[in-house]
Amino acid sequence: MFLRSFRSTRLFVCLTVCAAAISLTSFSSAQDEPKTPKQKPIETQMRAKLNASATVLEGLATENADLVSEGSKVLLDLSKAEVWQVLKDSEYREHTQGFRSAVRRMEEAAKEKQFASAQLEWLEATKKCFDCHNHIRKAKTTADK
Repeated sequence: MFLRSFRSTRLFVCLTVCAAAISLTSFSSAQDEPKTPKQKPIETQMRAKLNASATVLEGLATENADLVSEGSKVLLDLSKAEVWQVLKDSEYREHTQGFRSAVRRMEEAAKEKQFASAQLEWLEATKKCFDCHNHIRKAKTTADK
């Protein structure tokens, strides 16, 4: 059990460092580039999702339930926006529902000051993001053929 807990902690730390680096890189490049009217609505939404993710990550790293809740609410609202519904297939819906469920569980765990559980739910939500992005790329590649 100790080894499993150690692996989970090590994985969380690794993913946290990676996510923080991505967030900081994205944030600094977003500030450096002026917003252009050519930016698509989904790109604007994705930027908001990244910013909300940074807020959640900060809340988890500092054990600040208010920040976790703030970021979670934005993520849930964004996931319901019409612009976000890029595919209509069942696998896409499963990814979306899985993401929302993980975010809700994470927020609830943070409210209860169970930050280790909240961190694991954050990893699950992040995994759902990657799975969904991979699914969308695969669907786009298939459609382009």
